[in-house]
Amino acid sequence: MNDVLAAFSGNGFVYNTSDFYQKLKDMGFPTTITPEEGAMPATICGVDPDFKMPQVWKSSIALDYQLPVSFPFTVTGEYIYNKTLNAAMIKDWAVPDVTNFPRLNGADNRAIFPKGFQTLQSAYVLENTSRGYGWSASLQLNARPFEWLSLMAAYTHSVSKEVTSLPGSNAASVLNYVSTVEGPNNMHLHNSQNVTPDRFVFSITNNDSHGNHLSLIYETWRGGYNYSYMMMNDINGDGYNYDALYIPTDQQVANGEFRFVSEDDKTRFMDFVHNDSYLSKHQGEYAEPYSLYNPWVHRIDVSYKHDFTLNVGKTKHTLQLSCDVKNVLNLFNSKWGVSKYLNPEIGSDPRILKYEGVDKQGYATFSTPEAINGNTQTWTLNHGIGQCWYASIGIKYIFN
Repeated sequence: MNDVLAAFSGNGFVYNTSDFYQKLKDMGFPTTITPEEGAMPATICGVDPDFKMPQVWKSSIALDYQLPVSFPFTVTGEYIYNKTLNAAMIKDWAVPDVTNFPRLNGADNRAIFPKGFQTLQSAYVLENTSRGYGWSASLQLNARPFEWLSLMAAYTHSVSKEVTSLPGSNAASVLNYVSTVEGPNNMHLHNSQNVTPDRFVFSITNNDSHGNHLSLIYETWRGGYNYSYMMMNDINGDGYNYDALYIPTDQQVANGEFRFVSEDDKTRFMDFVHNDSYLSKHQGEYAEPYSLYNPWVHRIDVSYKHDFTLNVGKTKHTLQLSCDVKNVLNLFNSKWGVSKYLNPEIGSDPRILKYEGVDKQGYATFSTPEAINGNTQTWTLNHGIGQCWYASIGIKYIFN
């Protein structure tokens, strides 16, 4: 008990049951209780005695190179690497190990939790993991071929792998929202929920001798809305309805290694798989959490400024008028410059397959939701106000 109970003292938390008992007594809590007065808590939450605050190793290297041309032209490269030393994660100690559990027959042969496997109340324990890493590489070009013209282009690619970003508002919900194959205590390393894998920016700026300043910025990226392909119903019976989707190959479906309840369900599901860029590339695998990125978004911003100057004696007065238009493409077409998110016909999560039980041969059988077929679009336009074009006009007095 001394290893798991914590009591507060003037020096912080110490592991001592006598101090814990005295603290309860000083606060007016009862020090004895009968079985009739007691009640089993809904859940138990604890912290590993060896728990450490999050630690990350960071390394970076950068290089600037001036190209041997007649005008300023530099190339900048940067690489950043992060390695998890101690990250926070939660496990439910009431959930047993799946090593000796029976498994399904067929292509999707994940372990099955037997009925009544959990004989104790959930016991959530905050622990550490050293699994996880991330890196980003960027390349930037800056050129000034003329005194009045500046050019810039930059591309960044990012990778981030983690066990969990601890989504949710309490210990129980943290184990939700991350799709798994073998239960909440066996989360595999997967793409981060919050990564934007690719981003490209290009800008051109013009400043002339007549007080005109014109700039154009083009930006494109993918990601930001990241989803996990999952299934309906709790296929492995672990009590968490966040089961990763197995994406069968055409051969596995044809030879009965992956089975549907009807020919119509099979046809509609496989047609959707063939037309989806992520699913079609990962047949024969379990869908990795947060690996479905929303498509590329393309936006252009334009800014124009003009300086009006007036010399009064030795004092120079400058009044600058400006006009900025954000997401100018959307001004010409309501579909341009707008990001996309998951089609509501599919749902808030892409649960595109429903587990229907096990047949007499021990194979899982599946149905396909009515909304899923070869013509179903994975993505739809985000009609939020933040996707619209907008313009602002300003005036600024510049002190000498």
